[in-house]
Amino acid sequence: MQKEELNILIVDDDPTLGKAMAEALRRAGYKVAHAAKPDEALSTAKFQNYQVAIIDCMLPKMNGRDLAKKLKSEVSESMVILLMSGIYKDKIFVRDALQSTGAVAFLTKPFDLDHFIAEVETHIKDLLDVPIAPMWSMMAKHDISPKERMRAVDEMDMVHGFELPWVYSLLMYPKVSGHLNIISADGDVCGVGFLNGEIVQVYQEDLKSYFGVLMVENGFISQAELDEVMADAGKSKKLGERLVEANLLSPHAIEVVMEEQQGLRLSKSINNTSVKVNFIEIDDMRINAHTDRTAFTDLLNEWINSKISVQWLKSFYTPWMRHNFRKGPDFSPHHRSLTIPVVQRVPNVLNFLLESETLEQAAAKMSNQEDDFFRAMHALVVSRMIRFGEPNSKSDYDAQRERLKKLVAALDEQNHFERLGVNSKAKESEIKRSYHELAKVLHPDKMSQDAPKDVRELAKQAFERIAKAYATLTDQKLREDYLIELEKGSAQASLQAEQLADTARPLLTKGDFTKARDLLEEAIKLAPPTTEMRLLYMWARMKVAGADRDLRVHQWVKDEISKIPPEERHNALFFFVRGLHMKIGGDIDGARKSFEHVISDAPDFIDARRELNTLAAAANKPVDLLKGDLKDVVGLLFKKKK
Repeated sequence: MQKEELNILIVDDDPTLGKAMAEALRRAGYKVAHAAKPDEALSTAKFQNYQVAIIDCMLPKMNGRDLAKKLKSEVSESMVILLMSGIYKDKIFVRDALQSTGAVAFLTKPFDLDHFIAEVETHIKDLLDVPIAPMWSMMAKHDISPKERMRAVDEMDMVHGFELPWVYSLLMYPKVSGHLNIISADGDVCGVGFLNGEIVQVYQEDLKSYFGVLMVENGFISQAELDEVMADAGKSKKLGERLVEANLLSPHAIEVVMEEQQGLRLSKSINNTSVKVNFIEIDDMRINAHTDRTAFTDLLNEWINSKISVQWLKSFYTPWMRHNFRKGPDFSPHHRSLTIPVVQRVPNVLNFLLESETLEQAAAKMSNQEDDFFRAMHALVVSRMIRFGEPNSKSDYDAQRERLKKLVAALDEQNHFERLGVNSKAKESEIKRSYHELAKVLHPDKMSQDAPKDVRELAKQAFERIAKAYATLTDQKLREDYLIELEKGSAQASLQAEQLADTARPLLTKGDFTKARDLLEEAIKLAPPTTEMRLLYMWARMKVAGADRDLRVHQWVKDEISKIPPEERHNALFFFVRGLHMKIGGDIDGARKSFEHVISDAPDFIDARRELNTLAAAANKPVDLLKGDLKDVVGLLFKKKK
């Protein structure tokens, strides 16, 4: 809330000092009332919504400590209490008074009024709104100049790694030319170059090159051809140039692969961590590859599917719940974003959003498809197809009740970082920013006085959980203890999950798919699964008896494959699982190519050889009896002659 919205109650039986304190706070911009007696203070507090009470400990008929307790229990548990006294100055008394009342400070009289104001403002700053950062206010703006975009990004300093797609989208604009520097909380460095609406450079400290891998995966060259050129270490030219010289590759293929490689590097920048960003305007940018708006929209689909958690999306958009939607600056009925899978999963979502009075109302109506709804909406917002409009002052209490019920249930299952939509590496400035944005819509004082009692209670429960998370994460000692507690539980669960996965892996090769599936299901319940665990589980699910005829399994695997991060799709296990999926889907030629790619990358992957032999047997081709699947070999030996 703003200063002028904050109500402060001063309780002091000294009329001169009480009026002086009240006047000083009014001059500072606050609403203030003064009560001389405890019963008067209690009575007025029940009719007027006070967020802060400053109470003298020596009062007639009821001492200040008891009054503070009554205000907390009978009026508002969230009320900020400051105690003061000119008589009680003993350290033990002060400590006991603070502990028993939950007061945030104890002021010793006499005090200078300027010092008094400074002390009060120190303890109530968390109640005051932090102005929305320019970068996020742009979600509600239609026309944004190039200078505004660059300045807004540069002023952000720290952002969540999941916010980078929005940063990239803002900078992909004509007349924006420069370099975005990104440093993660772990010290990883990345640089992204922008030129006239395109991303033209991506530099990372991780020098891993996907160039050769992508050449083979795209079918431009074979693994054997790549190995032959790579073995020629005597040449200093780049791999692409050497392949062109050897007449194995066309220059056009290099461009295609360079753009795909740039997309993978962009994907690696988006993680659940904090990143420091700054933008440097540069007119003369070197072009390594082109990522235009169309390619970016396709990448955005991948990131929303595989990188950005829906839990974070719901937290991120909570401050916008009471806003409606308007057409964005890039709105078009033929926009690429309308064709990507995350948007198409929610039929007619664009019109639905534009016709809804608020995001809160839209989310309530989409409760049976909520996760997909938030993903689709995020794609449209980042693509600038839609933007936020004005907040709606009229409350839809049915929608609010539905949202708050789900929110409270979700908060109960989340840790403190997840509750605030931040990561474990977040700095205090990020935590405060997130807390204040959430408090704007969740603080009980933000509820309309005519809101139903159950809705107000739900808002109170949600805010209490947010406030507890904030109090823990902004206290250095509490945060350190909490992190130790989280990491201890997480490490133990992850170790158990890895052990189960290690046990399951050889069972898959032995053909004991049901037992392997059960072990992997147990592992996934214990801890967030690694990409390898998820792939092994897909493998097991597809090979259990009858799975090849179950359309639900086919669709489930299709969805799960799309959730694997793009940069983690270039290994033998991924191609093997993709081959299995193609096989049960009837794409035999695609399956064969995937299994062959596995063998070229990992010659000892015996399961891929078995699958190839199964396909060969089905096509009446020669089978390698020494390396085939046992069932296939036995079947061939005892097959009746025609």
